[in-house]
Amino acid sequence: MEQIGVVKESKIESLKDSKMKTIIYFVSFYFLAAVLLFSGIAKILDPVPLINTLKLVTFIPVSLHILIATLLPVIEIGFAFLMISKTKLKITQPIVTFLFTIFLGFSIYGTAAGFGADCGCFGTAVKSSFGFRMIIRNAVFLIISLILTINAWPGRLNNK
Repeated sequence: MEQIGVVKESKIESLKDSKMKTIIYFVSFYFLAAVLLFSGIAKILDPVPLINTLKLVTFIPVSLHILIATLLPVIEIGFAFLMISKTKLKITQPIVTFLFTIFLGFSIYGTAAGFGADCGCFGTAVKSSFGFRMIIRNAVFLIISLILTINAWPGRLNNK
């Protein structure tokens, strides 16, 4: 009789852990989609900080500054909506992870190059200067995205 009680307790603990992991997963998933959505909208409302940052990057031709400042927010918003609608997550999530990898790389580059300006990551809605904090923030976003990407493959989110 005592073994049955232990087995039931073990199953209950397992269910609690599973439910907590699911909650953390979904909160992280929608948080990342919200970050992309907010960032994209903020850049559309005020692209000037991003354009000013792009001017500091010597290897990006000036002729591409407006194109990047126009396309990047559209890409961010588009992928936020793909995530929210859970569309093709096996494709969407790795691309989002790649996007956050670029953001992390750019924050490391800007910090190493000594960019003192606001990066324009969130328009003028949120101050975001290059430095250690930005690198950590982007690293956290990338880690969350990597975890979500790994979890998208087993078909956990009703991939369409």
